[in-house]
Parts: sequence; C-alpha cells; structure tokens
Amino acid sequence: MDKFEVKLDQAARAAWLSYVGGCTQDDIAAQLGVSRPGVQRLLALARQEGLVKVHIDHPIGYCSALSQAIRERFGLDYCDVVPAAADAGDTTPYLAVAGAERLSRLIERSDPQTLSLGTGRSVRATVEALSRIDRPQHRFVSLVGNVARDGSANRYDGVMVAADKTGGERFLLPTPVVAASVEEKEALAGQPLFRAIGAVACQACAAFIGVGRIDPQATLFQDHFISADELTELLSFDAVGELLGWPLSESGEVIDCSITRRVTSLPLTMFRDQSVIALAGGREKGPAILAALRGGWLNALITDEHAARYVVGKI
Repeated sequence: MDKFEVKLDQAARAAWLSYVGGCTQDDIAAQLGVSRPGVQRLLALARQEGLVKVHIDHPIGYCSALSQAIRERFGLDYCDVVPAAADAGDTTPYLAVAGAERLSRLIERSDPQTLSLGTGRSVRATVEALSRIDRPQHRFVSLVGNVARDGSANRYDGVMVAADKTGGERFLLPTPVVAASVEEKEALAGQPLFRAIGAVACQACAAFIGVGRIDPQATLFQDHFISADELTELLSFDAVGELLGWPLSESGEVIDCSITRRVTSLPLTMFRDQSVIALAGGREKGPAILAALRGGWLNALITDEHAARYVVGKI
C-alpha cells in the first residue's frame, strides 16, 4: 500500500474504534500508537473521505412536511430537506451528506454512467463526502467554466474530485464563466473541444448543480467571475439568482442582458430531458431557489429547513 492507503486504513480503524467501539480518543491513541491530535486528524480524514456514514432511522416531522409541500407544489421527483441549527451560518456539511447519498446511488451502478456537475460549495462538498469506489466506466463532465478571468481555477469544481474517487473519466469546460465579449464567447463556443464537452453533457443521466444568489455576496462576484459593474447590471434587472451562471428573474425566467449573451455555460434548455438536482441551502438562498423552482428548471432539490421554510412561505 502507498502512504495514503496506509493513512486511510488507519483512519478507518480510528473511526471504527470511535463510532462502533465507543473508545475515547485517548484509548484509540494508545491502540494505534499515535498522539491524541493524531487521532483527531484521522477521524477528520475518515469523515472527509466518506468512510463515516450517519443514518438516523426516524423522519423529522417538520422537515418532512416542508419536503412534501415543495415536492407537490413544483412536481419534483424528490425534495430532501435536512435539519439545521437555528444559528447555523453554513449548512453545507448537512447538505453534503444528503447530496452524497443521492449521488452515490448513481455512481454505485455497474453500467456506465455519465454525470454532469455544476459548481459551488454544496456541489464540491457533496462530491468530497462520497466514499471511494472503483467505477472507471463512469464519466463526469463539468457544466460551468472552470477558470476566472484572471486565470485562477474554480475552487468549487467537483469533477476532478469525483473522477479521483472513482477512477472515472473527467471532462472539464476550459472557459471563463462569463466571456469578456460576445465575440470571445462565440469563438470559444466554436472550438471543437467546447462542442465535444457539450456532446458528453448531452448524454448525462443526471446533473447535480448549485444555486447562486445575486447580491453583493454572490459567488459569481466574490470569486471574480463577474465584475462589480456586471453585478450592478444584474441587480438593475432584478436578478435574484443564477443557475450555471445564467441569471434568473423572480419568476424563474433567464434574464436577457449583456452578461447573459457572454455566459459560456451550457444552456439550461439543454437539460429539459435530464434529471437536474439542485443543492443549496440557507435563507439567503431562498429567493434564488424559489426562482429556479418557478422556472421549472429543477427535477429535484436538496436543501435545508431554513431555505425550505422561505420557499413554503411564498407558495
């Protein structure tokens, strides 16, 4: 075994002793011959690599009621609403557990699967929460450009992680999310590589995507995919959210503006015949999630009770 496999084996042992054996961290340190901080790092690695799975065999009534209301109102295949602490600032870890459970059902299939991935903290965390499994027959394709205008990489792209965990093929969209000009966007779209990525995405059985908010804290702006002036333009058009970089109005329609004409992501209409699953939570994402639902862009939703409560309050 290489060094990482040895470390993973130790992490699995530490997790087993802790969660199954009920041992204290001091007990585990003594058994494995490591320090107490070393045990903490091993347990963190076990969680990060998806070795630890939590299953609570009881439906949470309030979350179930929210889930049912959203699922029935918007005709979704499913709506998973995860519980979250009242003061939770970031519910990404909760969403990741639920998202990984749904995504793993597809990845565990033995017949070849093509899966599309958007970007964002929840999508990345979901992929990181997957257990490692040998599925070299699968393909993972990015639906969003993976570079910013300054050349920096998209840190929330999950395709590379998914491919590493499965041994599957990876297909990245080597473009900025928003091109500098319409001419640049047309030039990129005309490249054989761009068309090849689109052809792979068309064969996907499902797409797991994030939902972005449009406000001063928008990820598109914070991560330098759009400028301050472009954010101001989106706000002037009353954009409330975005899917794959495509700005949405409150009613869920794609807004026609100068930015829309330069988005390089694959068009939302391309996924009408696919299963599109959104992962997003937090009350601040509520308007964006509701817009995506109203536009009929989603087949399923994985969210938290804060966002779900906002959505239900508006329907």
